[in-house]
Amino acid sequence: MRPLERELTRRGLLAGAGAAAFALSGMARAAQALELPPLLPDARSVRATMAAFADTIVPGPAGGADPDPGAIEAGALEEIYEPFYGVSPVFPLLHEDLQLATPRVLGRLTAFDLELPYDDRERVVIDRITATGDGGLDPLYVLYIGTATLVYLSYYGTARSDLGPRYIGFPPESDGYFPDHSHRVAFEGMTEDGNPP
Repeated sequence: MRPLERELTRRGLLAGAGAAAFALSGMARAAQALELPPLLPDARSVRATMAAFADTIVPGPAGGADPDPGAIEAGALEEIYEPFYGVSPVFPLLHEDLQLATPRVLGRLTAFDLELPYDDRERVVIDRITATGDGGLDPLYVLYIGTATLVYLSYYGTARSDLGPRYIGFPPESDGYFPDHSHRVAFEGMTEDGNPP
């Protein structure tokens, strides 16, 4: 397990079905408590930072950290920008915070983007989560954890792609009864215990 996964798991991010509700309701309240910068969420620089953040949460080939498809390849960036969630207005704030923290944490002048090696991006994200983690009360902490939760939900939730479920081996190989079974298809004519009639 990577250090960032350990940190997020330790903080309970991946535990329980309440993660999605926490992400959305908590982020809305946190955003009201913070002054947002004048950047637009769709600004190229903000999107580049959010792409690097998503690839840090679930790494893949986009940032050179893992040969297996990650958040970017699964469409997580597009999903977290989906108006349904209503959280993209806080992305300029995360962008500014990550860009200011990166040189301080790494001790050199550099930007938080996909060109930055994964280990460096991970150090910066862990710093931002632990620096603001006062029991979940700091609004910036809520925004980081909420956005990370949405990245995970986007990757494993099949909203744009089924890469996450395939990565963990779901659906399992067919047992021969339904060779074309899929988690996306509602079976017709099955008995109550899930067997063919």
